[in-house]
Amino acid sequence: MADLVIDYELLYNAASQLSSLESDVNTINKIGTVIEFGFVPSTGGGAYADDLGPEPFGRALSNFYGQWQSPLSDGADQITKLAATFKGVAQAYFDADASQAGGINTGIALSAARNYPSEEAAYQTALAQWEQLPNGGVNVPYYTIDGVEHYMTVARPTPPDQPTGTVTGPTGATTTYTTGGTDPYDPNHGPEITSETTTYSTDGMTYSETTTFGADKGWADGGPVQDTTSTITHSDGSTDTITTTTNLDGSATSVDVNKDNGTTTTTTDTRANWNASWVTQPAPQTVDPNGDSPHYQK
Repeated sequence: MADLVIDYELLYNAASQLSSLESDVNTINKIGTVIEFGFVPSTGGGAYADDLGPEPFGRALSNFYGQWQSPLSDGADQITKLAATFKGVAQAYFDADASQAGGINTGIALSAARNYPSEEAAYQTALAQWEQLPNGGVNVPYYTIDGVEHYMTVARPTPPDQPTGTVTGPTGATTTYTTGGTDPYDPNHGPEITSETTTYSTDGMTYSETTTFGADKGWADGGPVQDTTSTITHSDGSTDTITTTTNLDGSATSVDVNKDNGTTTTTTDTRANWNASWVTQPAPQTVDPNGDSPHYQK
């Protein structure tokens, strides 16, 4: 079976063009008032048929607008619905891609910050060894197994790139992060990450995510264990605030509060250990500010 490919940029552009078409149709339509007594609407407010010229010209224009009033109104409604459908599909698929692209870039940025101290230490060790070579590393003698002397040039070690706090990755996503001192549990693995913001944009759509990190609880599963709070802003403007509490054994609880269309949906996920899958418990709960009480989604 062939892979499903969605060109969300094309869909989003189509939605924008449909919205422009809807505006043009409404300009032509310009109902606003019921066509009666020979009144012909226009962008300037309208005119009576008798003022447009002798019969039957004015009356014909009035009849023309009267006949097209309903079809144009229906057409504008359908265009609105189609534009909303195109835009919704485009944003859904864009958010899925943006989430992956942002996650990759965040990993690259934070790994660079955390690994820099160990990379710098390795560089300093290699540099000290290189400085012991004769001739500044040029024509350094060595012998093969048959006792024959040969010469080689050893290049000076290259220092690692120093973290700048901002990384733009191959996907086009940009991550900006802050640090707050040396990791108390493993100084060789760099500073504590205190926050990061990742943004991914294309063709009028933007996805962003900001995460704040709590204090390091200890070193486990190859990294520092920190609680996090993330706020994700989707391309449609809705937001998720995800608060995750993680223990040293990998068990964790994540509470996701999504605000959309005036309602708040809260989902709680848990996992048993580092390798366990997240499990939703219980069903997502939605709170409508205009309703009487929370209710569970079906």
